[in-house]
Amino acid sequence: MAKAKSSTATVTPTPTLPKALDSQLTKALGLVGSKHYAEAMEIFKAMVGPAKEAGNIPLQRTLHNYLVICELKAAKAHKVAASPEGDAQWLLNKHDSTGALALLEKAIKAEPTSGILHFLKATAHAQLADAEAAADALNRALSLNSDLIHLYRLETDFDVVRNTGPFAAIERS
Repeated sequence: MAKAKSSTATVTPTPTLPKALDSQLTKALGLVGSKHYAEAMEIFKAMVGPAKEAGNIPLQRTLHNYLVICELKAAKAHKVAASPEGDAQWLLNKHDSTGALALLEKAIKAEPTSGILHFLKATAHAQLADAEAAADALNRALSLNSDLIHLYRLETDFDVVRNTGPFAAIERS
């Protein structure tokens, strides 16, 4: 009977955390649990250097993952969402034009005389490079609030459609 060959694979143990890093990690995780993302991010960021110096790759990965999570959660928490205008602007800033249009269609039905809602609708269409729809919505917005022409001139989302036929009359005004 042949003897089984024994395997002597070397397993590198996960480095243990020094007490100071362990207490910082515990504190930061507690802050994440209580939705204090900005504070937790500061602690995680402060821990990155010592984790690298210690050569603790698992901790470095953990810190990176929690930093990403905290950034996403903090961005979501700071979302301006008190109004349809705020929600639409947030979606447009993320370049979610179709999401913004869906929201704006409902909002315009509730407030058909809101110039800013029509302006945001024009912006969404401009992001989609739909010059005709953007010009129609912008003309409606300007008929409700002529001061929006200044916002139009500053808004870079219109650059893609600004020199098209449907925008010729707007550009002359």
